[in-house]
Amino acid sequence: MDRRLLILTRLREETAFRAADLAEECECSVRTVYRDIDALCQAGVPVAAMPGEGYRLAPGYHLPPIAFTVEEAVQLLLGSDLAHGLGTPEQREAARSAAAKVEAALRPDTRAETDRLRHRIRVSDWMRREPTPWLSLLQQAVANDQVLWLQYHSFSSDELTERKVEPYSLIFYGEDWHVVGYCRLREGMRDFRASRIRDAQLLPERFERMAGMLLAEDRSRSTPEEVRIWVEQSAVPWARETPAFGFDREEPAEGGAVLVYHAWDLRRLLPWVLSWGASARVLSPAHVADRVHREAAALAQRYADA
Repeated sequence: MDRRLLILTRLREETAFRAADLAEECECSVRTVYRDIDALCQAGVPVAAMPGEGYRLAPGYHLPPIAFTVEEAVQLLLGSDLAHGLGTPEQREAARSAAAKVEAALRPDTRAETDRLRHRIRVSDWMRREPTPWLSLLQQAVANDQVLWLQYHSFSSDELTERKVEPYSLIFYGEDWHVVGYCRLREGMRDFRASRIRDAQLLPERFERMAGMLLAEDRSRSTPEEVRIWVEQSAVPWARETPAFGFDREEPAEGGAVLVYHAWDLRRLLPWVLSWGASARVLSPAHVADRVHREAAALAQRYADA
């Protein structure tokens, strides 16, 4: 019944679905899909077969309201809470409205159980913070394939630059929104952290998305350096929990573990190494170990009179 409900939900959409597509999504055989569609027809659901296109519901047919399970309702409402903390003011209002509709559709017993679980499984209030002021503009640019003008503070060069960017996607990770797109200044794909944008404008020019463009920062301009860092056993669980940028793998070692990084910019890695104090040690390459030694010496000098 769960499989047939999923098929019915898909057939409600405007696009026709082939039996092979439904079989892949339901993780069953095409023959099983044929049997399920036949069962739906026998139950009075008007499924139309479109030659060369697939299946869809006959126009004008409406399903009765779908009842949510407790697990489904909790997950949807948790998603609404996340959207409330990460979106624009308009999206926050949309999230509140959507949550109210979900709650209104719940049966009394389901609502009571959902409320009980939501008091125990919830999104922390720290997520309810003001996002980047450029979020609405960035979303509009990605949705409409419009070129962006950015004034951006680059971490790698520590410079404030002006660029025109063709935004391909907007992704939330690392506690911030990131615009991934083609940078005309650098002539390659780049990842722009929203909190580093100092100014932004939506240009009237539109761009054509190029097939096969990687939605990730282009690293072809440089080769990463492998850095091996030994971490003592007592600190391994916590170092594993919050790895630095560029983490590749962990290897067992005497008295702890070796964390292997592929580093493009040592400035991203050094603060992480220093944060573990004597619990971490750079094994290779030698120049990185020397850099950490000099940074630690300079830090000790800062506190010479403490």
